[in-house]
Amino acid sequence: MNEPLRVDDPESQRAPIGEHLLELRNRAIRAVVVVVVGFLVAWAFHEALFDWLMEPYSAAMLQLYPDLPQYIQFRGLIEPIAVYLKVSLLVAVIAAIPYVLLEAWLFMVPGLYAREKRLGVWFMIFTLLFFYGGVAFCRYIVLDPAVHVLLGFGGASTSPSIMMQEYFSFTARILVLFGALFELPVVISFLAMVGLVTHTFLIRHWRVAIVIMFLVGAMLTPPDPITQLALAVPLSLLYVLSIAVAWVFTTQRARAQALAEEADGAAEADGAADADARVAGRREAP
Repeated sequence: MNEPLRVDDPESQRAPIGEHLLELRNRAIRAVVVVVVGFLVAWAFHEALFDWLMEPYSAAMLQLYPDLPQYIQFRGLIEPIAVYLKVSLLVAVIAAIPYVLLEAWLFMVPGLYAREKRLGVWFMIFTLLFFYGGVAFCRYIVLDPAVHVLLGFGGASTSPSIMMQEYFSFTARILVLFGALFELPVVISFLAMVGLVTHTFLIRHWRVAIVIMFLVGAMLTPPDPITQLALAVPLSLLYVLSIAVAWVFTTQRARAQALAEEADGAAEADGAADADARVAGRREAP
């Protein structure tokens, strides 16, 4: 007789592929609507948002070139509005990430078991924390000295002529880069959870990992040592944190495997004992 499906069993919540596609479309539309609303709200504050990005540049100009104005320049008539549109879109997308992840999570959750749901919630929380932590770290720790150093390369006989588009592209790229690379512990935690890496593997290859961190810092950041170190050093510390998290998942998986093997061994022993009892019963039968 077939056992009834559990409430948390994904098989009990199967739906036709058409319903899945319809749900996916609806959730994607809602996510786009949230981004659009965020864009409209950000557009209402586009100048303040760009000034927030400009603060490192203004401070560096005041220190390095006190006789020059701290404002930024633009080449064409449409460059200011184009940059303001991009600033508003960037802020809208970054602000909408929690809702987009929530919609993605609600789409996937019917197909997950209870343990997978619990782990998924924690993965979402830490994904957001590390991403926004990386963006904040870049803006308030890295961007000021990086802009100061880069402007300082010009020397006393030159004067900067920075354009809006160039400055926005630089700041947007480095903010998103730090946010994405700060996801390293989350990615390694997922790989450890599914058994692709272990803490011993990460410890054994830590030298190679550190070299890769510094190479990434050199290739993806501007050519100044402060920005490169500001990316490579936190990544190295996050790698150490990833080793600790991988140890937790590896230990849990090893314990679960040991319990499963012990249960299998006990079941085999019970089966052998039952077989011996049946054989003994046949021999004793007249």
